[in-house]
Amino acid sequence: MADEVRLTNGDRITGTIIRMEQDSLVLKTFYGGEIRLDWNVIEGFQSTEPVTIELHDGSQLRGIVDASDPEEIIMIDPEEVITPPEKEKTIRKISLATISAINPLPAFQYEGNTSFGGNRTAGNSSTQAVNASADWTFRFLKKHRAGIGGRYNYGESHDTVTARNSRASLSYDYFVSEKIFLNFDELFEQDSFQDLTVRSSTTIGLGYQFFDSEEHTLAISAGPGFVLQDFQSRATIRNPTGLWSIDWKYWLIPNGVEVFVDHQGFQDFGGNSSALRVNSRQGFRLKLNRYMFVTFQYDLRFNSRPLFNNKKLDEALIFGIGFDLKN
Repeated sequence: MADEVRLTNGDRITGTIIRMEQDSLVLKTFYGGEIRLDWNVIEGFQSTEPVTIELHDGSQLRGIVDASDPEEIIMIDPEEVITPPEKEKTIRKISLATISAINPLPAFQYEGNTSFGGNRTAGNSSTQAVNASADWTFRFLKKHRAGIGGRYNYGESHDTVTARNSRASLSYDYFVSEKIFLNFDELFEQDSFQDLTVRSSTTIGLGYQFFDSEEHTLAISAGPGFVLQDFQSRATIRNPTGLWSIDWKYWLIPNGVEVFVDHQGFQDFGGNSSALRVNSRQGFRLKLNRYMFVTFQYDLRFNSRPLFNNKKLDEALIFGIGFDLKN
């Protein structure tokens, strides 16, 4: 048996109800995977297993949706998942207009991934490279989102180190509305070949969440900040900066192939530095199973004012394997 969704045009679609969020019902079908249906075109639905219904007043009911009248549903024993056989069943009619969510996500959510990559050659040439990355996001009470991330890259050729750099980031977003959020970012960077012991960039700003679902995420933010750069062989630089960022993820094939862009740009101001700095990584992840994936990505780091005649652009093509977790 399967859940059934009835549309206003008379069509009936069967599958498994996953959730309803942001006025869109997610239904997993047997023939086309997960599909999204606009809540406004749904006339009713019924389920074979208990679902959690969240109303606009914040209350939640859980039970089986046994039948559906036009623009309302009928729940069986809406406050109990399991009903003793000897107990008389109760029913409750609920208007579709009063439903804000179905199977809502928990108050505390986490998701993230960690990946490792590298290569090694021997013979006429001897090279090796290692890289690792991690990104984790935590959400709570719908208004708060925190993130933590890290990167490490190391390269060696003929027993000579050719690359050694790392970065760590912290972020916090407070949603003042469904789409608009206040943003705080802290970024730490280290690069032995840029004479950089540590660069600390602290910024605050305003962001906008265009999309925020399991299938599609897009957010941008921008704001002012302050950067401190501590070098190994020259004086420390302190100056104001401006940040813009783009975070985009999209499942080309649901739970199969995901493309992503993680982009940050800084424009320094003041007498000590006027550098334009960009950190950007983009690529795709191919899911192997529920937890494992392989990743192919292109990393770019740009600095318009490098020290000691170093190149402005650092690039890397990375192949790796990783795992992800979410609740």
